[in-house]
Amino acid sequence: MAQKRTDRPGSGRPDRTTRAAALQHEAATKERNRRLLVALAAVVVVCALVAGVVIFSGGDGSQDAPSADVPAAASGQALVIGPKDAAHQVVVYEDFLCPYCRELENGSRSFLQAGAAAGTVRVEYRPFHLLQDDYSERALNAWGIVLAQGTPAQALAFHDKLYDEQPYEAASSKPDDAQLADWAKDAGVSDGKVLDAIRSGTIDQQFVDAADATAEKAGVQGTPTVTLDGKPLEGSSISAMVDDLERAVATS
Repeated sequence: MAQKRTDRPGSGRPDRTTRAAALQHEAATKERNRRLLVALAAVVVVCALVAGVVIFSGGDGSQDAPSADVPAAASGQALVIGPKDAAHQVVVYEDFLCPYCRELENGSRSFLQAGAAAGTVRVEYRPFHLLQDDYSERALNAWGIVLAQGTPAQALAFHDKLYDEQPYEAASSKPDDAQLADWAKDAGVSDGKVLDAIRSGTIDQQFVDAADATAEKAGVQGTPTVTLDGKPLEGSSISAMVDDLERAVATS
């Protein structure tokens, strides 16, 4: 025979009111937990985005220094970055068509520009026309126009761009003057007169000859030629030169 159930307080069997309250409390707890998880997820996403920005922008200072942040000045046929009283003085004689110069540039740009920005290195970039190819002369001439008529920051950015876009030395067809002007524009040159001067292809023979004469006077026999604190930097390979240069400028 079935017996009538009589629920009593403390029996462990809650009545309907108590059970409803428990369910309501449980639902409220779940909602709070859900909101907390959503909030935590949002925080994680924001932190990840911030971390990504810091890493991308080189927040720890270990990434390449952008050309725009490097103090630069024109000096005759040279572009100089870094202060006069820097601990190390570097001079680079180069040809914009020379593949070994590009290798040197790719390996040294980051730490040289970072050192110049930090005030520990002074670099003179001295491009000249060595290789017997009209592109070598035209690229030098275009860069000279930006150096003379643009800003030093634009000349540095264009210098970097010319190496980034360097054609093969043996290529039968090389970029024309219109392409050089487009690269100058990409490097931040906005003055129409400067761009038109590049497009015209008119060679500033005085600038080209002066750049060549400076290299010859310095005894430069090939490119790249690098001096460090007044002494030639030797190396069995370009990568060895880059390694030696990086070690040297890292010391005060």
